[in-house]
Amino acid sequence: MRESVAVAVPATAGRSIKVRTFDEYRAKLPEHFVILDHSERRDRIARELESKARKLGGRVHLREQAELVDEVADLVEFPGVVAGFFERDFLTLPHEVLTTTLVHHQHYFPVLTDSGELKEAFLAVVNTQPSDERVIAKNAERVVTARLRDAKFFWEADRKIKLEDRLDRLHTIVFHKKIGSYREKAERIEKLAGTIAREALLASPADAAAAATAGKLAKADLVTDMVFEFPELQGQMGGIYAREQGLSEQVWKAVYFHYLPLAAESDAPPTRAQLGAAASTWAAVSMADKADTLVSLFNAGEKPTGSRDPFGLRRNAQGLLRVLVDLPELTGIDRAVTVGQVVGGFEPGSALQTFLLERLRHVLEQRGFDARNVRAVTHGDFAALSPLIARRKLEVLPEFTSSADFKQLATAFKRVRNIARELPAGQAADMAVLKEPAELALLKELEQRQQTIEAAVASGDYRRGFAEAAKFGPAVDKFFTDVFVMVDDLALKTARLSLMKRLEQVILSLADISEIVAEKQP
Repeated sequence: MRESVAVAVPATAGRSIKVRTFDEYRAKLPEHFVILDHSERRDRIARELESKARKLGGRVHLREQAELVDEVADLVEFPGVVAGFFERDFLTLPHEVLTTTLVHHQHYFPVLTDSGELKEAFLAVVNTQPSDERVIAKNAERVVTARLRDAKFFWEADRKIKLEDRLDRLHTIVFHKKIGSYREKAERIEKLAGTIAREALLASPADAAAAATAGKLAKADLVTDMVFEFPELQGQMGGIYAREQGLSEQVWKAVYFHYLPLAAESDAPPTRAQLGAAASTWAAVSMADKADTLVSLFNAGEKPTGSRDPFGLRRNAQGLLRVLVDLPELTGIDRAVTVGQVVGGFEPGSALQTFLLERLRHVLEQRGFDARNVRAVTHGDFAALSPLIARRKLEVLPEFTSSADFKQLATAFKRVRNIARELPAGQAADMAVLKEPAELALLKELEQRQQTIEAAVASGDYRRGFAEAAKFGPAVDKFFTDVFVMVDDLALKTARLSLMKRLEQVILSLADISEIVAEKQP
């Protein structure tokens, strides 16, 4: 009788397994080519990418490609990495084209030299640990080569036509059926960018002219073959083609970066270093494009809802406001540019004003500022509001909001604002009729502190302004304890109302501090 022999059968994908507990299930899955945990797959991919890149004499930029690492970790169960190559001649293409082909179209990782230049190699994440990776790599190489051949053809063909010569073709692309074509939009951006650069940013005549030129050319790459095939590169390709034509840095970088910023965070690109000499022209073109989109589409009745924003109006608004909030850091221009200088006039309480105010408050709250403080510094005429000044006030306001005197003033300021509304417009007041010690003390406080606060606001020293304003607290509290404003004597009532109005205006030059008082719970 033949003896039975136990034979070890290697694990293969797809075979059923029997388990009694989840821990046993988790332990056995790797034997069957499944890694259950996403973070474990991600870490394994990162390690293998780095290891494979080193073998090729290069490296991968994992921080820059963090989203791709996360994405491919969700596409595979048992990740492996293979290396592929392409012809060195393709390195003459702009790196933006190469990386877009590899990353966005194929989900592959570019390999870089130690100096950051692209190598003629890429890394692909596959759903196996291949015994012969060249079989898989050759298929990947065929696809990449075909895409790069197309890109090289577009690159060579597009450069035969200048951007300015493409402008008439923008008539063939509709921006919005109620608004018109991209040619008309380009004309509006050209005019508005020049105006913003000249009047809001106080740029030199040369920079204002460069901003207008960049605004005119900003959308020209929409009719290039490269952008038709690689729409992710719009803006960037326009800037690259402008550079190839020999246009100035102020022009080509303004075109290249004009869609940015796409996010409200202070570290969202572009950086001051990236912008270089084009910082002011870029700011003008970027804001002009976004302002035109917002005004045009709101006028056409296109308003975002809670679930719909097909035209990216929130993104446009946040990008525009982010430029205004961080203008000195982005451009080196330390100017308190107002919303109205960029967007133009709009009716108080209009849908666009309400939308932009909500977006500005969102941007500031995303920076970690208290929502009540944000409301306090964004009160009043929104068109005349400078987002940069609002940010700077918020940076110092928390130093005072917890002090007893400031809390006392903030609580009383609600009453000040309500009473000040009773003063008839244009009503003259004789302050000599004020006799009560509490009202005379408050008047003296105003005369002592108003000039200091106004000087602090004018110089941008908001810390000093808030510190001085906080000192009003005890005098205001004493006034409301001892004085009745709405007396029958018209002259006395008018004088007291005028005192309230004057105090209101002094405090409002800093913030509507009544917003800082927490609502009482019922």
